[in-house]
Amino acid sequence: MDVDEQRRWALQADREVLERAAARLRSGAIQAGYAGFRHKQVAFGLALILDELARHLPDLDDTVRYQALRTCRRLLGS
Repeated sequence: MDVDEQRRWALQADREVLERAAARLRSGAIQAGYAGFRHKQVAFGLALILDELARHLPDLDDTVRYQALRTCRRLLGS
């Protein structure tokens, strides 16, 4: 496996972390809505931000990428 292929695999793995975290936020917001909680739009807004970060992952500043992934991994419990 060459360096470019390793980078593609790493980007894909990181992208999946961000996408899973966004999905978890959406799911939690929907469940909270059924329970009568308000302000689920905050979770949906954050999920949209994570979607955008995932789309532009190769172009992110290393510090932003690191922090986003760290936060998402904590959200996912991994």
